[in-house]
Amino acid sequence: MSPFEMHLDMVTSEDALLLPSTATPSSSSPSSIPKCLTERCKVCEDRSNNSRYGAPACLGCTVFFRRAVVNKMQYRCLREQKCLISFTYRCACRYCRFQKCLNVGMRPNSIQRRDLVGPRKLSGDSLPDVIVLEDQYETFLEEFASFQKKQFSEHLPYFSEHQVDVAFHKDQSNIVKFRRRARAHDVNIMLKLCLKQASEWGSRLKPFKKLPVDSKKSMMAEYCLAFNLIDQGYKTSKEADLGIWLLQNGSFMHPDYFFGLNVTNVNMESMKLKTQLHHNFVTEMINCLGTPFRRLQIDDVECAALKIILLLTPSCTKRAIYAGQEGVLAGLYTKCTEELMDHCMSKFPESGAERFGEILLLLGGIRCGIKAMYNQTRVSDLFNFMKLDPTVRDILLS
Repeated sequence: MSPFEMHLDMVTSEDALLLPSTATPSSSSPSSIPKCLTERCKVCEDRSNNSRYGAPACLGCTVFFRRAVVNKMQYRCLREQKCLISFTYRCACRYCRFQKCLNVGMRPNSIQRRDLVGPRKLSGDSLPDVIVLEDQYETFLEEFASFQKKQFSEHLPYFSEHQVDVAFHKDQSNIVKFRRRARAHDVNIMLKLCLKQASEWGSRLKPFKKLPVDSKKSMMAEYCLAFNLIDQGYKTSKEADLGIWLLQNGSFMHPDYFFGLNVTNVNMESMKLKTQLHHNFVTEMINCLGTPFRRLQIDDVECAALKIILLLTPSCTKRAIYAGQEGVLAGLYTKCTEELMDHCMSKFPESGAERFGEILLLLGGIRCGIKAMYNQTRVSDLFNFMKLDPTVRDILLS
């Protein structure tokens, strides 16, 4: 069993998404299919999920309508209140989408107290394209954000289990008073951790889970770096002083290689290449991710959305890696971006659309960071600047 297969076998989480079953059309009669799955959403023409608010509606429009009513949202149309609302463009204008909900017969007074906790799990066998959320989660982005929080809580224990000493100290007021610089051992354990957690994350989505092991390994060579950079960018923006980059265990990297390092009689000429590469790498991480994450005050839900989008849109060499799953992939991408737009609008009603665009623009910076981190890792291995863990080396550099 390869190291990568061993990582995948550790994942035991239930799937967040149930995709179309492989049963043939003859395996069930039309009369056995719930009526809500044969009707179309009156708002956007997607497959209907229920009629609980007075008209057949898909899960996306049901959640949108409930959140708009419960949160007393006030939307504004930027055109002439005549926007086309369809499956493809249903998130383009919240005002016109909500008005169409009302026009097709969805009633605000149908929302009951129990609806505030979100949709219930469906009973019976798996149904086509149905999202199953736990009761406390209203959207699948929120469920992934909760799983992300669990993964964050595993960071420090993971480093401790791998004999990495404490990287920071806090005073009695819970304020960090000391951080140490990151060492080679910190980086090795960091890469092992992100490989493990990125694999767990990917296995919560069926399109990735259905891939053969070789394809998963090819994906992880890129995706685990993106996953790692998002986690570090988020932590850096929340906890770090300006000008430094944080690893998951709280140790730091500074553009000046010797910052925080007690050295004497150093041959600067022999260190020239190493220090220059280090400066370029850390500076790019801060500029591409740390600074924009801090400026936008990126939150946990937005981090989860970035991770999902990058998993669905890989730029690795096998560009047709999801061949045969294009429809499901497009549906998940649309759902993720719609929920991200809803989140931005609820958080910043006046500038939500602009924020949504700025978050998507972060994808370019993250991809630049992936390239920089990959090059730094390869150069470090090539010039023996640090000895990489065999598992990490097998995935990233093979």
